[in-house]
Amino acid sequence: MPGGIIRCKDEARFTGGIVLKSRYLRITCCLMMIIVGFLLRTGLGSAETPGNDIVFISVKGQIEPGLAGFVERSIARAENSGAGKIVLEIDTPGGVITAAQSIKNAIFSAKIPTAAFVTGQAKSAGVLISLAGEKIYMMPGSSIGAAEPVPNTPKILGSWISDLESAASARGRSTVIVRGMADRELVIKDLKKAGEILSLSADKAVELGLADKVVRNRNALVAELEVADEVTYRPVEYKPGFGETLAWWTINPFISPILLLIGFAGLITEAFAPGFGVPGIIGLASLGVYFAGHMMAGVTGWLAVFVFAIGITALLLEIFVIPGFGAAGLLGLGMVVWSVFLASTSPLQAVISLTVALAGSIVMLYVFIKVLGRRGMWDRLVLGTKLNTATGYITPKKGMGKYQGMEGTAVTPLRPAGTAEFAGDRVDVVSEGGFIPAGAPIRVILVEGSRVVVRKL
Repeated sequence: MPGGIIRCKDEARFTGGIVLKSRYLRITCCLMMIIVGFLLRTGLGSAETPGNDIVFISVKGQIEPGLAGFVERSIARAENSGAGKIVLEIDTPGGVITAAQSIKNAIFSAKIPTAAFVTGQAKSAGVLISLAGEKIYMMPGSSIGAAEPVPNTPKILGSWISDLESAASARGRSTVIVRGMADRELVIKDLKKAGEILSLSADKAVELGLADKVVRNRNALVAELEVADEVTYRPVEYKPGFGETLAWWTINPFISPILLLIGFAGLITEAFAPGFGVPGIIGLASLGVYFAGHMMAGVTGWLAVFVFAIGITALLLEIFVIPGFGAAGLLGLGMVVWSVFLASTSPLQAVISLTVALAGSIVMLYVFIKVLGRRGMWDRLVLGTKLNTATGYITPKKGMGKYQGMEGTAVTPLRPAGTAEFAGDRVDVVSEGGFIPAGAPIRVILVEGSRVVVRKL
């Protein structure tokens, strides 16, 4: 590590630290593999239920790839179980457009009747999902609209409006009204002015024909559908499994930066301390949850994990093996940043996560340097010996040739420069190449002016 940081006082402790690191790394990797394998095998939570069931599928929270995968699997499962109807319970502020499009396509492709039930808000991407249902029911106090895309470029806006209009047209609903939910410039007489984004209450949506009816709760909806379909339904709810719940929690825009921060902070702590202990395990576990959750959510694949592993390996080599900071360190940082971009739901989210992690890392470094220094713990990590005449150190001067061929001991690690002792004199020396640990026996092989070159015996 640059800056004269010492992790061990002698070769035995240095070797023991490496062995300890290796042991903890193997244990941590095994635990992470078990956790990832468990998450990848965890599926939907409910048992199969055949018959005239009315299946409720939750579409709540952020619309993202993991939720889209859950809805697609739930629809297929309802079909295979012989369910009579599918109801998507919607309460969402919006989310990723591509995920909403996947859910819409799955609903349109369903082989059994579908309905949307807006229990809270159906904004942005939630509007498209609601429009995909053959019927739209809303609870009192719920709303639908405000579907302007972000970013609102002409290309994205045009494509998004086309999706909304095609879904509305296919279900016999007003394309003008749904366009007004995304297009600020559209004017709808007595309903919307230029510069506004249309959003409708439950009663207003029914009045304008966008929704079919207002029902007070799920039980009232089931009763309504039983009368309309002349069928006695048995309500069944498909719930996400633990892995999917963890995935949705992991990709939360507020949680994912914290996971990265904990991961980076743990690794930084281990870089400043000998051996491998609890901070490193917590850091690796946090990073494991971060990548496993994004994989479960369908946001990324094994490529991000592979790139991150290469980056961490390069950084560890730079810290523990290669002196200074060069190509390996730059490669490691670049690969870590790339892996975060691969795993994030968007480039903006990647920038936010990296910014939070970087700011937290700077705080961690400050804590190590300032706070631990006041408690005397910093002296255990950084070389604090003053090189002056009081400690027996002499400055290089003429007549250094007397040390030619002499044998002595390395006082500090030679990386390759450092301090050695010959016959009670402390002298600045440099190794002929490579690292020499403190305490190692050495011999002077060359003296050129004030430059003393040594070799390990």
